[in-house]
Amino acid sequence: MKLLKNKWFWVGLIVLVIGGGFLWNKQQKLKIENGQLKIVEVQRKNIVESITVSGKIAADKQVTLTFPATGKLSYVKVKPGDSVKSGQWMAALDTGDLQAAVTKAWYSYLAYDAAAKVAEDSVKGHEADETFAQKNTRVAAQTARDSAYESWLSANRAVQLAVLKAPFAGMVTAVTVSAAGDIVGVTDGITVVDPETLYFDTEVDETDFGKIKVGQRAIVKLDAFEDIEFDGVVTLMGYATKLSDSGATVIPVRIGFLDPSLSAQDDKLRLGLNGDAELILAEKNNVLTLPIEAVNDNQVELPDGKMVTIKIGLEGEEDI
Repeated sequence: MKLLKNKWFWVGLIVLVIGGGFLWNKQQKLKIENGQLKIVEVQRKNIVESITVSGKIAADKQVTLTFPATGKLSYVKVKPGDSVKSGQWMAALDTGDLQAAVTKAWYSYLAYDAAAKVAEDSVKGHEADETFAQKNTRVAAQTARDSAYESWLSANRAVQLAVLKAPFAGMVTAVTVSAAGDIVGVTDGITVVDPETLYFDTEVDETDFGKIKVGQRAIVKLDAFEDIEFDGVVTLMGYATKLSDSGATVIPVRIGFLDPSLSAQDDKLRLGLNGDAELILAEKNNVLTLPIEAVNDNQVELPDGKMVTIKIGLEGEEDI
């Protein structure tokens, strides 16, 4: 009787297990049909591990030339967007008043020089017994002469700098002077940029600093052209940290464009354009991959519900 009871016990247990398994499989199928579960296959792909940072385009060679003094504009020969050669004259002040200032400064110097010589002659042969009053007079006259000479030099420099010349070949990006005859001040001038020195300026969080090195490959995507990728390379890493707008400690990083002709010829690159740079940390080709969401604590679930532990390597944006 006990054997019979045991027999029916095991039959019932087997039926329960089979029924439970059938029910579990049915529930799994329902979850899959309802989109609650997704079955994916292991595939061979190329994996790229990277970090993405934001930044904008800047230029290594960029200068704003201004006039050294207020004056009347004689001419302006360039406008924003113009290409210029090194040494090209772009704008100039009317030098008539400036030349007059040079002449005035020269005669002022001659007068002070004469006064200084008179003071010096008065104490000749009395170097040993020169009184304090004589010394004070002499030194004051010599100081005034020196000051007048510096004023003359400054007036000459104003004439020489009255012409704004392009310091290097490049492109004009800003012109704050307009028409001949206008009175311009020391803040007015012309900005020139060398397009071949454009780079992507960004910042890396201090926690990622150890992952970055000069020569590392990067891919730049600009907000204005989301479907275009610009190949780049890390060319400079800042030595000093700074605080970002959010208060995080970051390190400046410069990414140069690999194709130098891009900066000079590609109309898509412009100063100040915002975008993102993907810094490539590591790459593996033709390796077994799964979607990141399929892996949890180094484990994956098989279709039959069994959990297996896997060894993971690089992790990309979507696959691992």
